[in-house]
Amino acid sequence: MKHKFTAAVMAAAMAAAGLTGCMEKKQPFSSNKSTETAVTTSAAGNDSTPNGEFVSESIELIKLKYADVPDLTSGPEFKISDTYAKPGEIAKVTVSVNGAKDKWNTCGIHVTYPEVLECQLENAENNSIKYELGDAVAGNSAFIAMDWRENLDEELVREHQCSFFFTTVFMDTKGGDGDIATFFIKVPDDAKIGTVYKLGFYYKSDENASDMFRDLEVDLAFEKYAFTHMTGGTITVR
Repeated sequence: MKHKFTAAVMAAAMAAAGLTGCMEKKQPFSSNKSTETAVTTSAAGNDSTPNGEFVSESIELIKLKYADVPDLTSGPEFKISDTYAKPGEIAKVTVSVNGAKDKWNTCGIHVTYPEVLECQLENAENNSIKYELGDAVAGNSAFIAMDWRENLDEELVREHQCSFFFTTVFMDTKGGDGDIATFFIKVPDDAKIGTVYKLGFYYKSDENASDMFRDLEVDLAFEKYAFTHMTGGTITVR
């Protein structure tokens, strides 16, 4: 019974995070631009990242969606690690959260990476990817991570980005602080020493589903703080 209940809740979490559509085999990419997406590698409220890298114009979606939601003075903050790899090696990329200990129980989040990199798959048939879980999700009831390279949103295509996404849910416990999961991304064999590949967060939302980071009370102010306090990471070739 519990297994069926967990599966049902996980399916709901995946749908809410917009994952089920990404898992399906897609039709060829359409030129119709989705206005319900945003690419970011830092706090969504910033006009640019600290080092001046690209920030999508559609990041304004986050501001628009949460415009009437109160601002918190503190809350959950996401970070992608800065890591290193030699040409042809597989880099370990960790996504972490802080400021949310024992306060959250469901999430669905997209991460972007340059299309020249290769996210390591666990199962090529369903695009599930390899990962190692961290302490922040100890006790989770389910965790799913998928690669997304087909039928990408126009914005990702334009910026030569791919994406992977993950979702998790808790039943009998709550999410913690620290590392959520470590993912594995291969650097090109011919990568030049000193090349820096930037990794970011990608907010995806439409009329049917949205990325999410929920506490037990489904407090949108809590979720708003999370999506406006996300810091990207890097893979540096050495």
